[in-house]
Amino acid sequence: MANLIYMAIGSLDGYFEDEQGKFDWAAPDEEVHAFVNDLERPVGTYLYGRRMYENDGLLGDRRRSAPVYQDYAQIWRAAEKIVYSRTLQSVSSERTRIEREFDPVAIKRLKENSRSDIAIAG
Repeated sequence: MANLIYMAIGSLDGYFEDEQGKFDWAAPDEEVHAFVNDLERPVGTYLYGRRMYENDGLLGDRRRSAPVYQDYAQIWRAAEKIVYSRTLQSVSSERTRIEREFDPVAIKRLKENSRSDIAIAG
């Protein structure tokens, strides 16, 4: 049975985005990014809302030269991704599907049958 993990970078007072709705203020430096990469290495499936998928997709596709970013891109591309959205029309990454409704029973089955961890990206 897989672990179901909630992964998020947020402020100490509970914010994930700034006043303009942007996430870039929370971009980790290379040392923190390497630590997060190691935490995410066992993840086989990411569960996303539309905005987090679009944000993480940009991170997964970045062409940065630092090895830590290339490592993250490989981890992200290798994982399955499920995006829960009623408005997203198409995905921009491989191994990705859109679900229009969040189904807790389906997540429970996925957890019971998965060989690798599942991360809820928040």
